[in-house]
Amino acid sequence: MRKSYLAGIVLAFAGVLVFTSCVGPYQQQPYPYGPGRGPGMMGGRGGMMGGGMMGGMSGYYSGTLVPLTHERAKLIAERYLASLNNPDLQIDEFEEYSHNFYVSIVEKSTGRGAIEVIIDRYSGGYQPEPPSMMWNAKYGMMGQFQATVMPVTSEQALKIAQDFLNVAYLGTETGEIVSYYGYYTIMTTLKGEHYGMLSINGYTGAVWYHTWHGMFLGE
Repeated sequence: MRKSYLAGIVLAFAGVLVFTSCVGPYQQQPYPYGPGRGPGMMGGRGGMMGGGMMGGMSGYYSGTLVPLTHERAKLIAERYLASLNNPDLQIDEFEEYSHNFYVSIVEKSTGRGAIEVIIDRYSGGYQPEPPSMMWNAKYGMMGQFQATVMPVTSEQALKIAQDFLNVAYLGTETGEIVSYYGYYTIMTTLKGEHYGMLSINGYTGAVWYHTWHGMFLGE
C-alpha cells in the first residue's frame, strides 16, 4: 500500500514536469491560452504585467474617488514624450478607459507606430504597454532592431485578429490597424462603436488582447 502511494506521488510529479516542458515551447504560438494571454513573463494571469505589476498598479488606487482629469493625463503623456528627447516622435492616439489612459506615439518621418504607453487612471504612473515592451523591435526590450518588413502582413494580421475575435469576443470586429516595429495593434469595435484593442506579433502571428484597459470612455 505504501509503495503504491509513493509511486502515485512520483507519477504525479513527473506529469507536472512533462506538462511544464510541453507548454513552454508553444508560448509564442497564436493565442494558445485564450484572450489576454501572451508569451513569456508578461502574458498570462499572474505574470509581471498580468496579475502582478499591472494588476497592482490599478488595484492600489482603485478606491480613490477622483481619477485624473483628461487634461492632467495628457500633460503626463506630453512630459513622457519630452523625456524621450526624440524630435521625430509625436503623440497620435490618446484614449481614456476605466482603468487607464492609452497613448500611441508615432514617428513623424515614417508615420509608423513607435511606442504605446498606459497611464494609470488614478496614480498617474506610466509605463509601456506589455506588447510595446516585449515585442517592440526598435523601442522595446528586444534591444536589437529587426528587419522593417515583418513576415506577417497587415492583411494577415487583420485576419488572425478577426479569427480570434470570432472565438473570444463574439460580435466584435477589427478596426484601425497601426504597424509598430515587430507587431501590429488593431482597434476593435462592437456595433460600430470602439470597444478595445489587441496586438499581433509581426513575426509569429501571436495574439495579445489588451485586457488591462477596462471599459472605453472616450478619446
